[in-house]
Amino acid sequence: MRSFFLFVILILASILRFWDLPNNPPGLTWDEAALGYNAYSILQTGRDEYGNFLPLNLKSFGDFKPALYAYLDIPFIAIFGLNELAVRLPSAIFGVLGVLGVFLLVERLFRKRELSFLSAFFLAISPWHLQFSRPAFEANIALTLNIFAVYFFLRGLERKKILIFSTILFGLSLFTYQASRLFVPLLMVILFLVYRKSLDIKSVKVPVLILAIFFALIFWTFFNGQTSRLFVQNLFAYQRTQEVISQISSEDGMMENSTGFKILHGQWWVYTKGLFERYLIYFSPKMLFIDGDYSERHRVPDLGALYFFSVILIPIGLVYLLKNGGKNSLFIFWWLILAPLPAVFSRDLISNLRALNLSLPIAVLEGIGVWVIYKWFREIRGSWGYLGIGIILLMILSNFLIYLDRYFIHAPIEYSKYWVYGQKQIFSLIKSENLDLSKFNKVVITNTFGQPYIYYLFYTKYPPFNFQEQASLDQPTSDVGTIRKIDNIEFRHIYWPTDRGERNALFIGSLEELPDQDTFPFREFRVVGDIEFLNGEKALRIVETK
Repeated sequence: MRSFFLFVILILASILRFWDLPNNPPGLTWDEAALGYNAYSILQTGRDEYGNFLPLNLKSFGDFKPALYAYLDIPFIAIFGLNELAVRLPSAIFGVLGVLGVFLLVERLFRKRELSFLSAFFLAISPWHLQFSRPAFEANIALTLNIFAVYFFLRGLERKKILIFSTILFGLSLFTYQASRLFVPLLMVILFLVYRKSLDIKSVKVPVLILAIFFALIFWTFFNGQTSRLFVQNLFAYQRTQEVISQISSEDGMMENSTGFKILHGQWWVYTKGLFERYLIYFSPKMLFIDGDYSERHRVPDLGALYFFSVILIPIGLVYLLKNGGKNSLFIFWWLILAPLPAVFSRDLISNLRALNLSLPIAVLEGIGVWVIYKWFREIRGSWGYLGIGIILLMILSNFLIYLDRYFIHAPIEYSKYWVYGQKQIFSLIKSENLDLSKFNKVVITNTFGQPYIYYLFYTKYPPFNFQEQASLDQPTSDVGTIRKIDNIEFRHIYWPTDRGERNALFIGSLEELPDQDTFPFREFRVVGDIEFLNGEKALRIVETK
């Protein structure tokens, strides 16, 4: 019976993560395309898009993504080719494995089979977890590695050799996602503090050595300059403008460099307030149950990050966890407290992606909440007890069905723009029109929608050897860069008053760049076709000049 229930939960998790995976989300983000193309490049040449041999980090847009996802993607691209399905399969598979990991971990922690099933079930249907285990998000891989690393650590307390597996998984997590480089060390510290009495110093010598190697590799990448976005995408990289500082100084009548001004209005206060504001957001009922993340790619329409019924289950689960105490309960509590920190220290006010580690303790609390409520109603004799259980099941089912409707029907239509829908359709239209891009004097693709060069590489399966010879990153002083030119293809804003004078050229741009009144009435231009977002809004236009 144990195997049957677990099998059903894993089948449910698989259906939710694999159903229509290539088409929903409706487009690849540029990070997904970059992971896929770099995996394709390594498969073909042993080097990433910039010619770096078996890199630990991918230079990509200059953000230096940890490279593990790309390596995991290589066998799928080898089998299925360079496409959306192959790029997203590692994330979906690890999403299902994460559900299995929660079952094993909770069973090891609490020795209550019902809690194991319930926690796995709630992670399987979790909107937060599902949102990031269908697209190619490295955070999802890192979470699953963290879950199994903790599981093997707990097993290693009884069989010391298993600690090595835990250490390796933690180390791999460090090379999967940037946020792991903050969260994993914190998690390991908590494991040590909570379970230190069960650790044998002799048994941790090899695991410590393995960890030292992983951290040494991270420091090596730091010293080799592979940290550009780490210094940009953090709270402390952004300070008040001089105008704001001068205004405050004028109101107080204090010099900006005076001790009193620094005490009352120093940058320390801005940082402190920002940290508290960001941290509390991740426990805000409004974010969790009403609005969700600000980014349309990180949410679904009309719902928060969690189900409505969780507003009842989570507090009950938390009270039970704290009331019963014990080191295992304490560990889950500290995981809950620490999980938002990578997101808190980032640039964005809300980033549920960087806080994805929160989905595990939340699933555990939801499982405990249902388990406690079920026990209460079982103690009530007669029909009232069954009525209470029925109401809980109805709440879960109805909320789940509402989420499925929002995610699989409405989100693709309403949010296709934010998933950069239209990039694949551009190259499909070019192919159907038998347009040979190499025959044009110039091809210009707009950069209105992020990183157009990576889509050109991805959807044309541009030979990695050829790109490596000419790859030149235009890297600004802040944030990420881009590629401006490949062969005769330019990636930039289209300024039609000037660009319309080009002959034998192809322009792919927005309707603001290629408006009706300046394209259709003129014989020297041919509108090849328009691309629409799934909600019917015009996205892109292809215009050929004669």
